[in-house]
Amino acid sequence: MLISHRHNFLFVHVYKNAGMSISKALSPYTVSRYQRETVRVLKQLRLPCPVSWDPTPFDTHVTAAELVAEMGRERFDSFFSFAIVRNPWDWLVSLHSYVLKNPQHHLHQLFRELGSFQDYIHWQCEDGLPLQRDFLFSDEGEQLVSFIGRYEELERDFEEICNKLGVSATLPRLNVSRRSRAFREFYDEQLVEMVREKYQADIDLFGYRF
Repeated sequence: MLISHRHNFLFVHVYKNAGMSISKALSPYTVSRYQRETVRVLKQLRLPCPVSWDPTPFDTHVTAAELVAEMGRERFDSFFSFAIVRNPWDWLVSLHSYVLKNPQHHLHQLFRELGSFQDYIHWQCEDGLPLQRDFLFSDEGEQLVSFIGRYEELERDFEEICNKLGVSATLPRLNVSRRSRAFREFYDEQLVEMVREKYQADIDLFGYRF
């Protein structure tokens, strides 16, 4: 996540949805370079730092509901909050490719042990990671963030975010999962339907299809 008290925005970072690129692009609008470096050193020394100086005071992938519980609803709603979602079938392929190429990732060993992409999808659909909806909505189904953009329209939606914030930023390409095949080529009919069943809420909510 990324928060700016200067420009009054809050970014909820759903994994593998251009979060690192967005954070990099908008970090200059959080605090000064001096403040960022001071926060980095204080955190390294495990010392407290001014809350308004810390652009990442919570876990990277904290959910909107967790932020509401921590900050209070009124304080959370005082920010323009936003996030990016992605086609679930593409999302799962991207996550799989990225983790396998990064030995330092905490899921790397697990994904290696799972072996095939088929076994990985079985794991995701039985025990795996949360739905994208769970990052952005309350348990009662209320949308908590102000704006939800789409990975498929990233340039357009990031421009809209910048316009709402009154800033000018260029989006770099970071943590891109490079692969030689389109995401649809990773699936057979059984895997398509497994993902559809597990992620039906995301598919319906955000209007995706295979």
